Amino acid sequence: MKILKENNSYETRVVFSPKVSEEELKYYTLDYARQLYRLGAKHISIVSRGQCDFVYTIKSFKTGHFIEMGFLASPQVLPIYENKLRLDQNVLSHLILNTEKI
Repeated sequence: MKILKENNSYETRVVFSPKVSEEELKYYTLDYARQLYRLGAKHISIVSRGQCDFVYTIKSFKTGHFIEMGFLASPQVLPIYENKLRLDQNVLSHLILNTEKI
């Protein structure tokens, strides 16, 4: 894999289904952090924002578990990571931000 830039700072906001228990939420969150680490990400931080109500329904749910993850990674990591999030049935929504451009 050709590296374009050493590392960029990113923040991910992931909304998990309310059907996911607290134990499962911890497992999924740590699993995503491990996957990022295996892909070469550094300085991974995880913050749980708890279960919150939505302004509008997402996939017929009115609430969800909000998780924020910050990390440093190469831009090539993002398509692989985003594909994993997109394919996970427990993830209702996700957003990846480049925090260096904010």
